[in-house]
Amino acid sequence: MDIKNLIKKISNIPINLTEQDILDRLYDRLRWPKAYPWGQPSIEVIKEDTRPYQDFFWKDGFIDSDKCIKYYQDGYTLVISNIGWFHKEIIKIKNELDNFFNLSISCNLYFGTGIKSTSFYPHAHTYDVLVKNIYGSSVWSLNNKETTLNKQKVLYVPKGIEHTVIKITNKKLSMTCNLKLE
Repeated sequence: MDIKNLIKKISNIPINLTEQDILDRLYDRLRWPKAYPWGQPSIEVIKEDTRPYQDFFWKDGFIDSDKCIKYYQDGYTLVISNIGWFHKEIIKIKNELDNFFNLSISCNLYFGTGIKSTSFYPHAHTYDVLVKNIYGSSVWSLNNKETTLNKQKVLYVPKGIEHTVIKITNKKLSMTCNLKLE
């Protein structure tokens, strides 16, 4: 199987998550430490300066669910990391990717309304990224060319391609899969 067929296969695996499903999971407080043992943040909020913040954790190192959800409700985008086992349909996609690349692929959710923040500043990675839209719609800039991601479509971002979300047209949830193959 080549990458084009893999993308098609991922596009055809539906992920049936709702906004309420995500909000409910954020109340599983002990699932969300400030950082995982390897140092990766579990959840971050992207503020207007497009930088990530984690000012919604209790002193015990676990999420203040209400404060985190308030950021989302106020219009900020949340980055929810390491979600490969978050939901049964996400597990199917992670397994497809892990088997295809013979590696453990890192997946994240981007959960936002676009009112106050949409994404990080335009940036590029040293690895390829697959983005699967789950619900909602967003406009992406890839090397200054706009493309809309909606429904359950998959966007392939090759390494070195500058990208950012420039507009969220309605509440959206997308999954990014970082194809770090080295």
